[in-house]
Amino acid sequence: MFYLLLFLAIILEVIAVFFLNLTNGFTNFVPTVLAILFYCSSIAAYMLLNAKGEVGVASALYAGGATVLVVVTGIIFFDETISLSKILGVSLNIKGSSKERRAA
Repeated sequence: MFYLLLFLAIILEVIAVFFLNLTNGFTNFVPTVLAILFYCSSIAAYMLLNAKGEVGVASALYAGGATVLVVVTGIIFFDETISLSKILGVSLNIKGSSKERRAA
């Protein structure tokens, strides 16, 4: 159940980021409402996740998983480019966030 809830929280956040990119500075009403709805749902799933498992493990997996999927979403849906420096930056971000979570 822990990993299912983790997967749900990550997917909801990635969907929220997708709609956030379509809001055009919160000027498009429907994507704005959907982004807020999906972010709130993601946070609710994350809160339940923390009640069921270890906070450090949940936080590290949530941050890393969401980061990777958001990068992939940007490449697929928004024609973002990927370069070695971007891969390195994302990798350092994931490694740093998981190290910070373990120390907490």
